[in-house]
Amino acid sequence: MEMVVDETYRFDDESYRHLGAAGVGWQSALDVLHARPRLRQHLGGVLRVAAADRDGRWLTVALVEEGDDGYLVVSARDLSDAERATVRRLIGEGGSA
Repeated sequence: MEMVVDETYRFDDESYRHLGAAGVGWQSALDVLHARPRLRQHLGGVLRVAAADRDGRWLTVALVEEGDDGYLVVSARDLSDAERATVRRLIGEGGSA
């Protein structure tokens, strides 16, 4: 049985600035954060999530933990071809939900 956790994602002015600089819209970042399947890597207070947005664009989104299940979006970027292949393989092998 999969445990469902309600996470909240917050954007601030710096989030929007960094996303804009990377050419990633906030909607695409949210698509990735809510995608299933997706690859999640939690490293201390940093969360990275990789998946495809609704248009099939493969991205990784970086967030910092602000509290229990609350995260601030700090950046996002397109995955390289090699990264995309690795993420797709890991998701296919049961990557994190």
